[in-house]
Amino acid sequence: MKLIRLLLGLWLLLGGLLVFPAAVLAQEKPPQPPPESMNLTTTYPTLEATSGSSYEFETKLSYTGSQAKTFTLTATGPKGWLLYITPGYPKDKRIKDIRLDPDKGGTDTVLVNATPPYWLNIDPGSYQITLEAAAGDVKGSINLTAVVTARYSINLAPAQNAPYSVPVTAGKENTYSIDLKNDGTATLDDISFSSDKPEGWTITFTPDKVASITTGNTQTIDVKIKPSSKTISGDYIVSLRATGKQASATKIDIRATVETPTFWGWTGVGIIIVVVAGLTLVIMRFSRR
Repeated sequence: MKLIRLLLGLWLLLGGLLVFPAAVLAQEKPPQPPPESMNLTTTYPTLEATSGSSYEFETKLSYTGSQAKTFTLTATGPKGWLLYITPGYPKDKRIKDIRLDPDKGGTDTVLVNATPPYWLNIDPGSYQITLEAAAGDVKGSINLTAVVTARYSINLAPAQNAPYSVPVTAGKENTYSIDLKNDGTATLDDISFSSDKPEGWTITFTPDKVASITTGNTQTIDVKIKPSSKTISGDYIVSLRATGKQASATKIDIRATVETPTFWGWTGVGIIIVVVAGLTLVIMRFSRR
């Protein structure tokens, strides 16, 4: 019995000797620094705008580590797009890097600005933009999406750079041509024409409807302008308008200068001659008396 107690005591003593140094070493071991990481987040990863507009993505950078680091910022996107990065405030500074200090929170906000090339009609669709922050092996990135929606625009102008005026003859059809152009970024459908004109006038379009016209294309429309036969000479305003299924109406104002028909012109001259001759005879008769 004594032998068993002795052996048990020796076992406990030996175990204590083995465990105590390990516990001491564990208590004396210095704390390990937190693993370094860079995380990029945004509340609105997808922005939508019409073609030709700019995009501004607000992005938060969060750095975890043991010491401050300067991160290089790189924005990449579709070919030809203007991309640059600014601080959250002030926005008038363009930056290439940012310093983050874990002792001060390790976070900051930047703005990624993206503008498609103004000289191109960008096709509607989704375009990816990537922001990366890197300091040595510590890297992080985020994908942002710019959604371009179609911009619809109808343009009317005198054909072949003609003036915004036309001479017309009362009671007769007079031809004036205009160019219908699709200045938008998507096809326009079901285009019809209308006009505002003086009372008694008639205006017709040939063709009177256009089924569709693709972006950047132009189609010439002939306009027949017929003033009332009772219209007196002078300048009148005629408004021509085109309206498509997708686009709101646009119009141009044309000055129509009415000229008296040749027949009525000579008739007027004849009347004047008769009146003058009559007055002459009356004067001569009274002068003899």
